Amino acid sequence: MNADNRDALTTMPNEWYEELWRHDWMDYSRYGPTRRHVRRIIHTLIAPFSFESVLDVGCGEGSLLAEIGRARPGVRLAGTEVSPEALRYARVEVPNGTFTLLDLEHTVLPDPADLTICSEVLEHLQDDETAIAHLAAMTRRYLVVVVPQGKMRRFERGNVGHVRNYTRSDLCAKLERAGLTPIIVVEWGFPFFSPLYRNFLDRIPNTIVKGRMGWRKRLMSDLLYRLFELNAWDRGDKLAVLAARW
Repeated sequence: MNADNRDALTTMPNEWYEELWRHDWMDYSRYGPTRRHVRRIIHTLIAPFSFESVLDVGCGEGSLLAEIGRARPGVRLAGTEVSPEALRYARVEVPNGTFTLLDLEHTVLPDPADLTICSEVLEHLQDDETAIAHLAAMTRRYLVVVVPQGKMRRFERGNVGHVRNYTRSDLCAKLERAGLTPIIVVEWGFPFFSPLYRNFLDRIPNTIVKGRMGWRKRLMSDLLYRLFELNAWDRGDKLAVLAARW
């Protein structure tokens, strides 16, 4: 898809998310300890598999696609977002990628990718079963989905727009109904991310974890990232599933 028609499949942007990407989420998406570990989990899940094209649905500012591009030169990179502001940064981060404004609940891209990734998106959507069906339609071989599970905290519902948390059985059943077979499941985060860090975030002003990250916040983020390396991969509130289309 060239520069003239890459935004042809558009919907009206969600203004609330647009404001979040413009003012609050950019640095934390890049440097936040949880987001960095989610990318590490995704890299671990996809490492054994070969693929020539990747589609990141809900790609944010493009950090994950940029990392995949550096790890796998020559792989075709594409991303979608509901936020034009996030896509503006993603196109700078991944200049060789193809990016499209897309509402996953209502639209699919016509060309499936070998590997489709949808990380921390489905929990924001009212009609997640339709969204998962659309993900399946855009998946040629493998799909990776990352969502929260466990107790939903107040800050997640009020500040970042979550409408549900999942369970392992619920997510796997929805993937299977869409024609995909879960083959690897990771439940990550115990004890330092979940419950400790999530409970902490529920008790502090939300301004602490949004906006620009100065050197103090970057240092704290790095320390938390190191602490989170001790989290379990078979217990916790980050649920990551790699599913296959056979």
